Amino acid sequence: MAFIFKTDSKRLRVLRKTALATAVTLSAFAVTACADKGTSPTVSAGASAYEVAGDHAIGNPDAKVTVVEYASVVCGACAAWHEGVYTEFKKQYIDTGKVRFIFREFPTSPESLARTGFLIANCADEKKFFENISLQFKRQKQIFKAAGNGTVRQEYVNIAKSAGLSEEDFLACLTNEDENARYDAVVQGGIDAGVTGTPAFFVNGEKIRTTPSGKQLYTLESFQEILSPLLGEPMPAAKDAAE
Repeated sequence: MAFIFKTDSKRLRVLRKTALATAVTLSAFAVTACADKGTSPTVSAGASAYEVAGDHAIGNPDAKVTVVEYASVVCGACAAWHEGVYTEFKKQYIDTGKVRFIFREFPTSPESLARTGFLIANCADEKKFFENISLQFKRQKQIFKAAGNGTVRQEYVNIAKSAGLSEEDFLACLTNEDENARYDAVVQGGIDAGVTGTPAFFVNGEKIRTTPSGKQLYTLESFQEILSPLLGEPMPAAKDAAE
């Protein structure tokens, strides 16, 4: 289910140069063609022991469990998880104060689109970060289509505006050295942590690939299997296969 993306520090520098060149191209595009969202999550004060400066985190900082997700806004598997699992995961674990959730950026191909999307989310108000990421997952297919027909600039301008950025803010964001350096540092941190594909999940600092029963960690049930013992909760009853 995960999209594999392998890189190293040298390749990361090359990708950055390519992405910045793409940003200039985006700026030169003609403005041609040109989300249902629930309540925005509240960014919590404080931090868990597994956070680093600049992390995008929501939920109780004193929760027993911290879940870190490395994901890409242009990863189909990541979009599927956020569209199909995250809402219920948030309801059961984040909103109840049981889990602190951290989202970290990690690019997949096309890397220039991943960087553009993440820079928009990072340049906007932090309170809008998760909402903007959610919008990008919802519009992922539209973004790919726009990239193919030459209208991706306007697609991203619209996404930026939804996060409170003007078109000028968006274009300035793409070449902002501080924002690009911050993004590169997060990606390098993922590489150093052993992330090779997305979505990748770490639970209390440990990279989790499968549950004790051998299930891949992508369904709500698989998270329940991992998190219940850590939370001191009984395992949910298995669903009847006939259902």
